[in-house]
Amino acid sequence: MKIGIIVDGLGEFEALPEIRAKLCLRPGDRLLAPAHARLHPKSAPDQIAKSALSRVNMLKKRGAEMVLLLIDREDREDCAPEFAQGIEAALEGMGEQVHVVVKDRKFENWLIADPAGLARLKGKFKPTKAFENRVRPNKADNVADAKDLLDQICVKGKGSYHKTQDPPRILEKMDITEVGKNSRSFRRFLRLLGDKRYRGQSKKP
Repeated sequence: MKIGIIVDGLGEFEALPEIRAKLCLRPGDRLLAPAHARLHPKSAPDQIAKSALSRVNMLKKRGAEMVLLLIDREDREDCAPEFAQGIEAALEGMGEQVHVVVKDRKFENWLIADPAGLARLKGKFKPTKAFENRVRPNKADNVADAKDLLDQICVKGKGSYHKTQDPPRILEKMDITEVGKNSRSFRRFLRLLGDKRYRGQSKKP
């Protein structure tokens, strides 16, 4: 089965291809190249669905038999499942079945979820014990500003976290099993993809 993914950020667009080789999918399943859509997390679910519709159609023309939509929750007050269900219902009303994964709170929350992986990028990041305690165990989704946390562990003189250049490098080094232990929203992503580690559930690490 071909799986299409719609992303709301350029970091995800650049980085997600790095995850393919790390997945444990069912035989015959494969990811298509991601499609980028201009989605605004603070918009109403029906407006988000309208903005994503053209990308759904594009992925289906490329052969996608299942489509996932990734979107940040940021500082929305509604919980991630409620937000996701609202978008799914709006797309269903437009005749499209799409699974929505809400990144809690944003893509960077997934990127901080494997401190050891970040430590492998020795020229860029140097995670501290305090950093590790912020994300372990199963706490990465609770970090309000993950980008700021990444800035804090940048090696002195190497600049700050870059939203498009750094994500592919981080994903290349990360252990997605470790990310799954520390981010429930990432576990949901793996479950919907059909990764064998979370096919049955995504509540527990």
